[in-house]
Amino acid sequence: MKLEEVPAFAGQLARPVYPILLPTPYPVGPVWVYLLPGDPLTLVDTGPATGAAWRALKAGLAAYGLAPQDVRRVLITHGHHDHMGLARRLQAFGAEVLAHPADRNNLGLRRHFANLNRVLYRLGVSFPNRMLMMVGLWALDRTSKPLNRFSPLADGQEIPSQHGPLRVHHVPGHSPGHVAFELPEEGVWLSGDVLLSGIVPNAVLEPDPQNPSHPFPALSVYRSTLQKLASSPPRALLPAHGPAILEVAALARETLAKQEQRSQTILRHLSAQPQTLATILTAMYPKARGLSLFLAYSDLYGHLLELERQGLVVRASRNGVETFYTP
Repeated sequence: MKLEEVPAFAGQLARPVYPILLPTPYPVGPVWVYLLPGDPLTLVDTGPATGAAWRALKAGLAAYGLAPQDVRRVLITHGHHDHMGLARRLQAFGAEVLAHPADRNNLGLRRHFANLNRVLYRLGVSFPNRMLMMVGLWALDRTSKPLNRFSPLADGQEIPSQHGPLRVHHVPGHSPGHVAFELPEEGVWLSGDVLLSGIVPNAVLEPDPQNPSHPFPALSVYRSTLQKLASSPPRALLPAHGPAILEVAALARETLAKQEQRSQTILRHLSAQPQTLATILTAMYPKARGLSLFLAYSDLYGHLLELERQGLVVRASRNGVETFYTP
C-alpha cells in the first residue's frame, strides 16, 4: 500500500492546502484538519471541543499569520466529535458552517438514550454494560458542542472558492451524512474517515435519518461506498487520521476484505448454537469497556443486521430477548 505523509503530499499539490494536526483525547489519535487559503478562508473539519485542540488550532492558524476570526467558512466531513467539535466556536466568530443534513442527529448530539437502552435490553446486554455504554457516550459528548444551525450540503454540489471549486461527494457509512470534498483539478479528496490506513472505520450504528424507528443500515451503505471507491477511485485521499492514501482502490478492497473476515468470525460463533448479541460481544471483545464497548456493540450489531439482510442469520425472540442463529 503506497502511503505518504500528509504535509509532504499536500505540498505537492498545485492548489494551496495546509494541513493542521490537532490532538484528540480518543484512541484514534490526532486529527488532520485542512486550511484552504483564499476568499473565503476555509477550514475543513475543526477538531474536538477541547482546550488542547483549540490551542493547537490557534497555533496552526498563527503559523500562516491568521487567527480563528479570519476563518469565514467551515466544511464538516461528518458529525463526529473530532471533526465538528469546534465548529460552533468558529461559527460564533462569523464563519458559515456547512454539513450534510443526514448527520443532523450527530451534529446536534441527539443521543436517543431511552431507545438505545431498549434496543440493548432486547439484545441481551446486561444493565451494568448498558450503563457503561451510555456513560461512555455521555462523556464523549463533553468533547463537543451541539451544532444545530448549518447550511446543508448535497452530493455533487460545487462550492465556489478563489482557487477553484470544491466538489461534494456523499460517501455514507461511517455516518449517514459523511461527505468528502474533491479538489477537481487535482483529483484529490479531503476525505474525513471514509477510508483510513491501518484502521477499519466503524460503520457506526444509529437511528436511520429517514426512519428513526429503525437502525441506519450502516454496514450495507458503507460497503456500497467502498465498492464505488474501489471501482472509480480518486487520485488520492487526504484523510483525517494517518498518512495520505495514494492507492485508494487497493485500500478500499482491503477494507472490504477485513469486513468480510469479521462477518465470517461472527458466523463461526453462531455455528454451534443460537446466541444473543451480548454473548458474542463478550466473546469477541472481552476487554471492551465504556465507549469502546459501545463501538464494539455498534460494529457487531451492524454485521448481524447485514448478515440478516443477506439471509445468513436469523433472529428469534423469547421473553423479550433476541437470539441469532444460522438457518
